[in-house]
Amino acid sequence: MRIGAILPHLGMYGGVRRFLEIGNVFIRRGINYTIFSRKGQKCGWFKCDFKIKEWSNMEADYILIGDPPCFGVLPKVKGKVFIYVIAAGKYTAMYKKVYGRYPFIAINRTSLEFFPDAYLTEVGVNTKWFTPKRRKVLFYNDRRSCKNSDHIKKQLGGLKNVELVGLKNLNNEQMRRAYQNGDYFVAWETRGGGTCNTAAEAIASGLTVVTNGVNTEPYANRVIKVKDLRRFFTNPMEEFSWEHIADKLLVIFKKDKR
Repeated sequence: MRIGAILPHLGMYGGVRRFLEIGNVFIRRGINYTIFSRKGQKCGWFKCDFKIKEWSNMEADYILIGDPPCFGVLPKVKGKVFIYVIAAGKYTAMYKKVYGRYPFIAINRTSLEFFPDAYLTEVGVNTKWFTPKRRKVLFYNDRRSCKNSDHIKKQLGGLKNVELVGLKNLNNEQMRRAYQNGDYFVAWETRGGGTCNTAAEAIASGLTVVTNGVNTEPYANRVIKVKDLRRFFTNPMEEFSWEHIADKLLVIFKKDKR
Protein backbone atom coordinates (compact mmCIF):
# COMPACT_ATOMS: atom_id res chain seq x y z
CA MET A 1 0.00 0.00 0.00
CA ARG A 2 1.20 3.50 -0.88
CA ILE A 3 -0.21 6.55 0.92
CA GLY A 4 0.59 10.13 0.03
CA ALA A 5 -0.28 13.56 1.39
CA ILE A 6 -0.15 16.88 -0.47
CA LEU A 7 0.97 19.93 1.50
CA PRO A 8 1.76 23.51 0.47
CA HIS A 9 4.76 23.59 2.84
CA LEU A 10 6.26 21.96 5.93
CA GLY A 11 5.84 24.90 8.31
CA MET A 12 5.13 24.61 12.00
CA TYR A 13 1.34 24.39 11.91
CA GLY A 14 -1.14 21.97 13.42
CA GLY A 15 -2.55 21.10 10.00
CA VAL A 16 0.93 20.15 8.80
CA ARG A 17 1.73 18.19 11.97
CA ARG A 18 -1.27 15.92 11.36
CA PHE A 19 0.19 14.62 8.10
CA LEU A 20 3.69 14.27 9.56
CA GLU A 21 2.53 12.36 12.62
CA ILE A 22 0.35 9.89 10.75
CA GLY A 23 3.17 9.47 8.24
CA ASN A 24 5.55 8.27 10.94
CA VAL A 25 2.88 5.88 12.24
CA PHE A 26 2.38 4.37 8.79
CA ILE A 27 6.13 3.99 8.26
CA ARG A 28 6.47 2.14 11.58
CA ARG A 29 3.84 -0.27 10.28
CA GLY A 30 5.75 -0.88 7.08
CA ILE A 31 3.40 1.17 4.90
CA ASN A 32 4.92 3.31 2.15
CA TYR A 33 4.15 6.97 2.91
CA THR A 34 5.20 10.11 1.03
CA ILE A 35 4.66 13.81 1.61
CA PHE A 36 4.41 15.91 -1.54
CA SER A 37 5.43 19.45 -0.56
CA ARG A 38 5.38 22.44 -2.87
CA LYS A 39 7.81 24.51 -0.82
CA GLY A 40 10.86 22.72 0.50
CA GLN A 41 11.73 19.12 1.05
CA LYS A 42 13.25 19.53 4.51
CA CYS A 43 11.45 19.84 7.84
CA GLY A 44 13.63 21.41 10.52
CA TRP A 45 11.17 21.25 13.41
CA PHE A 46 9.96 17.64 13.17
CA LYS A 47 11.70 14.29 12.61
CA CYS A 48 10.24 12.72 9.48
CA ASP A 49 10.80 9.01 8.84
CA PHE A 50 9.13 9.09 5.42
CA LYS A 51 10.01 10.42 1.98
CA ILE A 52 9.39 14.06 1.08
CA LYS A 53 9.06 14.91 -2.59
CA GLU A 54 8.15 17.85 -4.78
CA TRP A 55 4.77 18.29 -6.41
CA SER A 56 5.88 16.60 -9.62
CA ASN A 57 4.68 13.03 -10.15
CA MET A 58 2.23 12.89 -7.23
CA GLU A 59 1.20 9.25 -7.25
CA ALA A 60 0.03 6.80 -4.57
CA ASP A 61 -2.80 4.35 -3.94
CA TYR A 62 -4.43 6.83 -1.55
CA ILE A 63 -3.82 10.58 -1.50
CA LEU A 64 -4.77 12.92 1.36
CA ILE A 65 -5.11 16.63 0.72
CA GLY A 66 -6.44 19.14 3.24
CA ASP A 67 -5.32 22.63 2.27
CA PRO A 68 -7.95 24.18 -0.07
CA PRO A 69 -5.49 26.48 -1.93
CA CYS A 70 -3.80 23.26 -3.08
CA PHE A 71 -6.90 21.87 -4.76
CA GLY A 72 -5.73 23.21 -8.11
CA VAL A 73 -3.29 20.29 -8.43
CA LEU A 74 -6.00 17.62 -8.08
CA PRO A 75 -6.27 16.97 -11.85
CA LYS A 76 -2.58 16.02 -11.86
CA VAL A 77 -2.80 13.56 -8.98
CA LYS A 78 -2.62 9.83 -9.68
CA GLY A 79 -4.43 7.82 -7.04
CA LYS A 80 -7.64 7.83 -5.02
CA VAL A 81 -8.02 11.27 -3.43
CA PHE A 82 -9.53 11.94 -0.01
CA ILE A 83 -10.26 15.52 1.03
CA TYR A 84 -9.22 16.07 4.66
CA VAL A 85 -11.27 18.92 6.16
CA ILE A 86 -8.61 20.33 8.47
CA ALA A 87 -9.22 24.05 8.03
CA ALA A 88 -12.93 24.82 7.78
CA GLY A 89 -14.22 28.26 8.72
CA LYS A 90 -13.06 30.70 6.06
CA TYR A 91 -12.20 27.80 3.72
CA THR A 92 -15.62 26.12 3.91
CA ALA A 93 -16.70 27.55 0.55
CA MET A 94 -13.57 26.15 -1.12
CA TYR A 95 -14.24 22.70 0.34
CA LYS A 96 -17.82 22.89 -0.94
CA LYS A 97 -16.57 23.35 -4.49
CA VAL A 98 -15.05 19.85 -4.50
CA TYR A 99 -17.61 18.21 -2.21
CA GLY A 100 -19.26 15.31 -3.98
CA ARG A 101 -16.36 14.75 -6.34
CA TYR A 102 -14.13 13.13 -3.72
CA PRO A 103 -14.72 11.36 -0.39
CA PHE A 104 -14.36 13.70 2.58
CA ILE A 105 -12.76 13.11 5.98
CA ALA A 106 -13.49 15.55 8.82
CA ILE A 107 -11.46 16.18 11.97
CA ASN A 108 -14.26 18.07 13.74
CA ARG A 109 -17.82 16.78 13.93
CA THR A 110 -19.09 20.34 13.40
CA SER A 111 -17.98 19.97 9.78
CA LEU A 112 -20.64 17.29 9.31
CA GLU A 113 -23.19 20.09 9.18
CA PHE A 114 -21.76 21.09 5.80
CA PHE A 115 -20.48 17.68 4.68
CA PRO A 116 -22.91 15.13 6.18
CA ASP A 117 -21.49 12.06 4.46
CA ALA A 118 -17.89 12.80 5.49
CA TYR A 119 -15.96 10.23 7.48
CA LEU A 120 -14.83 11.34 10.93
CA THR A 121 -11.40 10.86 12.50
CA GLU A 122 -11.29 13.86 14.88
CA VAL A 123 -8.30 15.08 16.87
CA GLY A 124 -4.92 13.37 17.12
CA VAL A 125 -2.02 13.69 19.54
CA ASN A 126 1.33 11.98 19.99
CA THR A 127 0.72 10.41 23.38
CA LYS A 128 4.21 8.90 23.48
CA TRP A 129 5.85 12.31 23.12
CA PHE A 130 3.41 14.56 25.00
CA THR A 131 3.14 12.94 28.40
CA PRO A 132 1.98 14.26 31.78
CA LYS A 133 4.46 15.92 34.08
CA ARG A 134 4.57 15.03 37.78
CA ARG A 135 1.66 16.71 39.55
CA LYS A 136 0.52 17.15 43.12
CA VAL A 137 -2.96 15.69 43.33
CA LEU A 138 -5.04 16.42 46.43
CA PHE A 139 -8.06 14.62 47.81
CA TYR A 140 -10.06 14.69 51.03
CA ASN A 141 -8.82 11.71 53.04
CA ASP A 142 -11.99 10.78 54.90
CA ARG A 143 -12.82 7.30 56.23
CA ARG A 144 -16.51 7.65 55.37
CA SER A 145 -17.38 5.41 52.42
CA CYS A 146 -19.33 8.18 50.72
CA LYS A 147 -16.07 10.10 50.15
CA ASN A 148 -14.52 7.08 48.37
CA SER A 149 -10.99 7.84 49.56
CA ASP A 150 -9.90 4.21 49.26
CA HIS A 151 -10.86 4.19 45.58
CA ILE A 152 -8.79 7.32 44.94
CA LYS A 153 -5.77 5.78 46.69
CA LYS A 154 -6.15 2.54 44.75
CA GLN A 155 -6.40 4.34 41.41
CA LEU A 156 -3.65 6.92 41.88
CA GLY A 157 -1.33 5.51 44.51
CA GLY A 158 2.10 4.55 43.19
CA LEU A 159 1.86 6.41 39.89
CA LYS A 160 5.26 7.88 39.03
CA ASN A 161 3.79 11.12 37.70
CA VAL A 162 1.44 11.72 40.64
CA GLU A 163 2.23 12.94 44.14
CA LEU A 164 -0.96 11.96 45.95
CA VAL A 165 -1.72 14.09 49.00
CA GLY A 166 -4.62 13.31 51.32
CA LEU A 167 -6.02 16.28 53.23
CA LYS A 168 -7.00 15.41 56.79
CA ASN A 169 -7.30 17.18 60.14
CA LEU A 170 -6.18 20.55 58.73
CA ASN A 171 -7.29 23.84 60.13
CA ASN A 172 -8.64 26.62 57.94
CA GLU A 173 -5.26 28.23 57.28
CA GLN A 174 -3.60 24.89 56.52
CA MET A 175 -6.37 23.98 54.07
CA ARG A 176 -5.86 27.25 52.23
CA ARG A 177 -2.10 26.66 51.91
CA ALA A 178 -2.63 23.07 50.79
CA TYR A 179 -4.93 24.13 47.96
CA GLN A 180 -2.50 26.81 46.82
CA ASN A 181 0.36 24.29 46.67
CA GLY A 182 -1.58 21.69 44.70
CA ASP A 183 -2.17 21.09 41.00
CA TYR A 184 -5.30 18.95 40.96
CA PHE A 185 -8.05 17.97 43.37
CA VAL A 186 -9.98 14.72 43.05
CA ALA A 187 -13.58 14.46 44.26
CA TRP A 188 -15.06 10.98 43.85
CA GLU A 189 -18.11 10.83 46.11
CA THR A 190 -20.65 8.01 45.97
CA ARG A 191 -23.70 9.42 47.76
CA GLY A 192 -25.58 12.10 45.87
CA GLY A 193 -27.92 14.78 47.09
CA GLY A 194 -25.28 16.98 48.69
CA THR A 195 -22.38 19.12 47.58
CA CYS A 196 -18.63 18.61 47.73
CA ASN A 197 -17.37 21.62 49.66
CA THR A 198 -13.70 20.70 49.24
CA ALA A 199 -14.09 20.55 45.46
CA ALA A 200 -15.68 24.01 45.50
CA GLU A 201 -12.85 25.34 47.66
CA ALA A 202 -10.26 23.78 45.34
CA ILE A 203 -11.87 25.43 42.30
CA ALA A 204 -11.90 28.77 44.10
CA SER A 205 -8.18 28.26 44.80
CA GLY A 206 -7.38 27.75 41.13
CA LEU A 207 -6.99 23.96 41.10
CA THR A 208 -8.28 21.72 38.34
CA VAL A 209 -10.91 19.44 39.86
CA VAL A 210 -11.32 15.93 38.47
CA THR A 211 -14.49 14.14 39.50
CA ASN A 212 -17.05 11.46 38.76
CA GLY A 213 -19.64 14.23 38.81
CA VAL A 214 -21.37 13.31 42.06
CA ASN A 215 -22.12 16.37 44.24
CA THR A 216 -20.36 18.73 41.83
CA GLU A 217 -23.47 19.38 39.72
CA PRO A 218 -23.84 23.08 40.70
CA TYR A 219 -20.44 23.86 39.15
CA ALA A 220 -20.33 21.11 36.53
CA ASN A 221 -18.92 23.51 33.93
CA ARG A 222 -15.90 24.17 36.14
CA VAL A 223 -14.73 20.58 36.65
CA ILE A 224 -13.42 17.71 34.53
CA LYS A 225 -15.76 14.74 34.70
CA VAL A 226 -14.17 11.38 33.91
CA LYS A 227 -15.03 7.70 34.17
CA ASP A 228 -11.54 6.24 34.53
CA LEU A 229 -9.51 8.13 37.13
CA ARG A 230 -6.26 6.25 36.64
CA ARG A 231 -6.37 6.60 32.88
CA PHE A 232 -6.92 10.35 33.13
CA PHE A 233 -3.73 10.82 35.13
CA THR A 234 -1.58 8.42 33.09
CA ASN A 235 -2.69 8.76 29.45
CA PRO A 236 -5.64 11.17 29.25
CA MET A 237 -5.68 11.33 25.44
CA GLU A 238 -5.02 7.67 24.69
CA GLU A 239 -8.11 7.20 22.52
CA PHE A 240 -7.02 10.18 20.41
CA SER A 241 -3.50 8.94 19.66
CA TRP A 242 -2.16 9.13 16.11
CA GLU A 243 -2.09 5.34 16.12
CA HIS A 244 -5.87 5.36 16.50
CA ILE A 245 -6.22 8.00 13.78
CA ALA A 246 -4.11 5.86 11.46
CA ASP A 247 -6.35 2.87 12.24
CA LYS A 248 -9.41 4.91 11.28
CA LEU A 249 -7.83 6.09 8.04
CA LEU A 250 -6.98 2.54 6.98
CA VAL A 251 -10.57 1.48 7.65
CA ILE A 252 -11.84 4.43 5.59
CA PHE A 253 -9.52 3.61 2.68
CA LYS A 254 -10.77 0.03 2.63
CA LYS A 255 -14.42 0.90 3.19
CA ASP A 256 -14.90 3.66 0.63
CA LYS A 257 -15.97 2.29 -2.75
CA ARG A 258 -16.45 5.56 -4.60
